[in-house]
Amino acid sequence: MKYINFISIIFFLLVLFSNSIFVKSKQCKIAVLLSGDFSDLGYNYQFNEARVKTESILKLTEFSLYYKNLDESEEQSEAAFKDAIVQGANLIVVASSGQTAMGLKYAKLYKDSDIYWIIKTSARPTDDLPKVAVLDFNTDRAHFTLGYFAGKMSKTGVVGFVSPGEYIASNGNAFYLGAKEARPNITFVTTFTGSWFNPEVAYKAAQMLISNGADFLGMSQDDMSVQKAVIDSGSLGLGVTGYPTRLVYGSANIGLSYITDWTEVFVKYASHVINNTWPAYDYYKTSLNPGGSLLFDEYSYLVPQEIRDLVDAEINILKNESFTPFRCSPMYVDIGYKLDVNGCISYSDFEQNQQVLKGDKLSKTINFGTYTIPIEFVDYSSSMKLGITVTSSVCIFLCIISIIIVLVYRTARIIKSASPAFLFLILMGCIIIFIGCIIFSQSPNEGTCRARVWLLSVGYTIFLGSLLVKNWRIWLLFDNPKLKKRSITNWKLYPWVAGILAVDVLILAFWQGLGNIRAESRIGIDSLTKYQYANVCSSDDQGSIALYILLVFHGIKLLVACFISFKIKVVDIDEFNESKPIASSVYIITFCLFIVIPLMVSPQSVASQVTTICVCAIVTTLISISLLFGSKFYKMITQGVGLNQTFASSSKSSSFSQSLEKKKTGEEDDSESSEENGKKAIIVTQQSVLAHFSSDTEDDVENEAQQIDDEKEEKEEKEEKENNDENNDITPLEENIEKNNVSVVQSKRLSNQLNGEVEIDSNNV
Repeated sequence: MKYINFISIIFFLLVLFSNSIFVKSKQCKIAVLLSGDFSDLGYNYQFNEARVKTESILKLTEFSLYYKNLDESEEQSEAAFKDAIVQGANLIVVASSGQTAMGLKYAKLYKDSDIYWIIKTSARPTDDLPKVAVLDFNTDRAHFTLGYFAGKMSKTGVVGFVSPGEYIASNGNAFYLGAKEARPNITFVTTFTGSWFNPEVAYKAAQMLISNGADFLGMSQDDMSVQKAVIDSGSLGLGVTGYPTRLVYGSANIGLSYITDWTEVFVKYASHVINNTWPAYDYYKTSLNPGGSLLFDEYSYLVPQEIRDLVDAEINILKNESFTPFRCSPMYVDIGYKLDVNGCISYSDFEQNQQVLKGDKLSKTINFGTYTIPIEFVDYSSSMKLGITVTSSVCIFLCIISIIIVLVYRTARIIKSASPAFLFLILMGCIIIFIGCIIFSQSPNEGTCRARVWLLSVGYTIFLGSLLVKNWRIWLLFDNPKLKKRSITNWKLYPWVAGILAVDVLILAFWQGLGNIRAESRIGIDSLTKYQYANVCSSDDQGSIALYILLVFHGIKLLVACFISFKIKVVDIDEFNESKPIASSVYIITFCLFIVIPLMVSPQSVASQVTTICVCAIVTTLISISLLFGSKFYKMITQGVGLNQTFASSSKSSSFSQSLEKKKTGEEDDSESSEENGKKAIIVTQQSVLAHFSSDTEDDVENEAQQIDDEKEEKEEKEEKENNDENNDITPLEENIEKNNVSVVQSKRLSNQLNGEVEIDSNNV
């Protein structure tokens, strides 16, 4: 029996011990619900920091949870509450006033569960919720102190306050009354952002108050955007987020900060959960006293010592909970409240007040209401527009100078051989391109969007079209081994240029008519914020089709230019041979197209696309005219202008001359004697014609046609005579050439057979 009693006692003690072990080993899993992001180095950061420190101090094995940006939507907030409960959190901290109602709702739903709540609100809920501890985050004394500091430090006599809305007017009123105590004639300006966490709106709202004279600003925002605006304006900021902001911005920029340290509160209530000693219906209110979670950081070294002493004295007075200067002012009567015997309104009236004080005879308040960021238009950078405009203008000036030179020296040997009329058209096309670049760099609107497309396309068409047509004539006249009758005047070539231009105009008209080229205002592009917009040029789907057709059209012109430059490279009169400049120009333009086209379809910024297109257009056009005209002007300087002078052919042979020479050598057995005799120079008289493409009148055309017939007959007679008498002297051939005024084409062929030097008259180019 004794043994049985002894065993029973031992068993009872073991049960008690195990129960005590079980109670002490109860785990606590914390979930913190934040209004914004904990990276704000402010209100949300301090709550999240307390969560992390509590885990470390209590050595919690259950990892705590956090949910951020819950004020953005009710759906997101409710999802966070549900997830925290599902994840097994048994201490849920509702850190945002915006989530108070949602927190009380779920606390009521799970009041019989083993879940405890810390909910930020100013009063006990009316429902019977013993597991809910109220966190009354009362910063009225902190705001009053910072207002007092601002009033003493202000140089303009204007201070301000930025808050989410009038529903928390108590903080702004406390700041104003603190500033008024420091300076009775202070001016107070205020505005609202509509959100606890909206850095862009808060920053712009602060800038607006600063523009109205405020040099110190208080705030109830969760981040430091307001104070960043103050610092950027050159004044001292205030730490109003609960974080020692001097650690971020430096002591030179932050005058004074209040700090909130929630670690002690978290540890206290987490310990209650672990020990199963939760205080029912608990209420925690912040204060400046030890354990009250509120304290002040050190002053900036720029704050004078006398102001430090005055602020410290005010802080010591405010530690007395019965001293509430932020509730005691006759100005409350002006907004509809009654004062008690102490000249104060009740604490509940103060907290629930949603009106900004209106000032008195000595000081005034200005309420700007809810601030809305005006939608800002973002244009191309002025440096980009200026650079493109100046560069294009210089290029236009160079083109005008070139036009003047071409017109003045149009009878010069080098200019005349290149057809002055087409040189003029080429330069006009380049001028149109440069004007298009200037328009392209300007702010897009309906006019500029259409003009820049037309100008660039038409400019390149005139430039390349004129270059193609005039060198196409060179090819036809010089690559003529069968001596066909060809009379090609400028008036016969102009319709070809007009035809190429007409195709371009037709495509552009199709683009503008069906594609609806227009300017659109867009947001969210490039690096724009949601409060900025930019104008861009756009068109419908049919416009994209027209654009591709236009690109193909210009690509065909480039291919034709490459072909013609290849065909005329054998022309043996230097003044007519523009093969190298044309080829180089085409290669440069093509290379730039491989840069521009990918950029037009790649996700580049609009400004970058415009800059690239304009730079490529300017560079390709400038290099092209430098190659085409620079060499001509250089020769005029180094070799002389040569007005109405003849010029000599080069020693190489054109394709038709080579074919003719081969034909001759096949028929003649004694080629060496021909080469010997061919060394004699053949001089073409002043009355001979340079080439049969220079006349622009009908009479000249008929004369040229008749002359070509005569020359062809003469050539046939000459060939027949040479076949009959291989050893005849070459002098009769020279006389026939002079007598019949043969064309440069024929004289070049003959000169190649003779391997001699031929001088050709340039009077009629």
